[in-house]
Formats: sequence, C-alpha cells, structure tokens
Amino acid sequence: MRNSKPSHLWRRTSVKRVWLYGLYGVSGLFLGVALVTANTDTGWAQAQKNPPPPKPVADVVCVNCHKTVTPGIVEDYMLSKHRQVMVGCATCHGNEHNSPSNVAKAKIPTPDTCAQCHPQRVDEFKKGKHALSWASMKAMPTMHFQPMALTQGMKGCGGCHKIGLKSEAEIKQLKEEGQSYGLASCDACHTRHSFSVKEARQPQACQTCHMGFDHPQWEMYSASKHGVRYLLKQNNTLPASTAAPTCQTCHMPKGDHAVGTAWGFLAVRLPLPEDEQWAKDQTTILQGLGVLDPDGQPTERLEVVKAASVARLTQEEWQARRNQMIDVCAQCHSRKFAVGELKKGDDMIRQADRLMAEGI
Repeated sequence: MRNSKPSHLWRRTSVKRVWLYGLYGVSGLFLGVALVTANTDTGWAQAQKNPPPPKPVADVVCVNCHKTVTPGIVEDYMLSKHRQVMVGCATCHGNEHNSPSNVAKAKIPTPDTCAQCHPQRVDEFKKGKHALSWASMKAMPTMHFQPMALTQGMKGCGGCHKIGLKSEAEIKQLKEEGQSYGLASCDACHTRHSFSVKEARQPQACQTCHMGFDHPQWEMYSASKHGVRYLLKQNNTLPASTAAPTCQTCHMPKGDHAVGTAWGFLAVRLPLPEDEQWAKDQTTILQGLGVLDPDGQPTERLEVVKAASVARLTQEEWQARRNQMIDVCAQCHSRKFAVGELKKGDDMIRQADRLMAEGI
C-alpha cells in the first residue's frame, strides 16, 4: 500500500494521540493529529517541554472581569513571564478583592512582594540609590516649599522619586490619597503588568526620569557615541553584535540593581577636595544646601544626607564607586583611558563648583 506506515510507528503515534486527547481535551486532539501527520518525535518532545500552562481558577475570574474594566492590564499580563510560569493575580494582590464592591481590598504590591520570588534583586535594589530616592527628595529643603502639583502624581518630583522605598505610614497615606503607582518601586523600570526584563534593559527605560533641563542624562547619552551606536543597533542600521553600551551596561554591571555613582546627583562629597579653592567652593555649596552652617560646622541636615546617601561621605566610599566604574570602562577601553576620561569629568565639576559658589 502506497505511503503506508510501519505498524509499530502507527501504534506509537496513536498512543500519543489518545494520551494527548485525554490530557488536553479538544485542543489536545488537534495537537495529537498534528504530531501523527508529522510523524516526528521532535514536535512531541517540544510539546512535552513547553505545554500550555493551565490557567488558575481564580485568575479566570480576575481576567474575565478585568477584560472589561482594564483590558490593557489583561493584555500585558497575558504576555508576561508571570503568566507563563503561573504567577497569578493573587500572588501579588491577595485574594480578598473578588468583586467590584470591594476593590479597596486589593493589595498594592511593594518591593517585599517582589522579593518573594526575586530576593537577590530586591536586596541589591535596597542597597542602591534608587531605593533612597523618596528619602532624598524629602531631604531637599526647597522640596517642601513647592506646590503640591510638583511633588505628587506623575508630573512632579514624586513621579520619578516614588521608585524609592517608603515606610508603612507613607504607603498608607499615599493609598488614602488615591495614589497606587510607584508603591512597588520595581514597576518603574519593569512596567506593569508585563514586567519585562527585556524592556528594563533598554536605555529608554531610564529616559522617563533621567532627562530634562535639571538632569539631562538621556540627552547626554543619546548624543554620545555610546548612545548613537546603540540606537542604530535598535533600528538595525548596525549589526546586533556591535559594541554599544546602554545605561545598564555601565551602571548595572551583570544586572546588579545596587545602582550608584561616586559623585552622586549633587556632585558634593566629604572629605573636601585637597585643592584649596575647590574645597572652599564645595563648603559654600554645602552651606547653601544647609548641610554646613555659616561657620562650616555640620548641621542636623547632615544626618538626613547620610540617611538618604545623597553624597559619599568618606574617601573610601567614594573611591569604591570610582573603582567600580573604572572596572566597567576597562571592559572596552584601557584603564589609563578610563581614568583619564573620569578625571576630565572631575575637572568639569571643579569648574562648575567655582561658578556655583560665586552665584551663592
């Protein structure tokens, strides 16, 4: 008989078909028929390796309701890794909210929620500057004199600084004010509800906050050769193998979430520089910030600066961060070149401090 199959092969594929039908129902039948038609073990092995995960019963209820109420959230979740590995809605939001009448019972995740599955990354995050951004915002004297519109919501300082850790009292207050974004911190970069690692590795993930007239890191990066080459990789002008670092390459080596720099955002530090004029200028700036009094003595605000890690306060701490950056640069450049370029940055800070001190 033409195109007939050996009996042992037919029996083997038939057993697969029956087994699949019993396991997956109608959808399994179509998969089983496809395997029989292909008559290969490759497809069967792949199906065993990556079977479609069953949907938790509670999630069926959540999804059916939220398809109507918040369809975008459902679309993101269905595309997420969480969905693939069966991390359900209740894992992050609890199971007390189960109807439109008790929405307030839905738990808003915090970094500790994420730590249930990602303890190492959350531990790293808590050691970095992002975790301190909420405290550092409050440490700025001028912040407390700003209109509420500039300190709360998505358009003010709080829109970015909410990535920082908050006390239970602060979280409670924010919830009472109707603010839910930013309590989890992690979703500032891994936006909800897809929580994509790939997204968070793109430089655009940093652009949301690190841009603008008062902190134009994105503008500097995107105009640099580092940024230009990476953006050309993204639009396929340059090959994928082209060397082009992102923000994360240098500031999160090997995925380390303990982000931090030697100089910090304000570019001030202790001990003061050995250069006499530079030391005077930095003293003037620290007095302007309220960290030192008119006599150059520390004020109570220094303790706030310490708690928020706004500046490096020992030479050892500063040098450790500087060495970390040199090690990263040395992956592509010579160490001599890296040290020289960072020295140029130091000189720019020194000159800028001279102008700032004159203005104060």
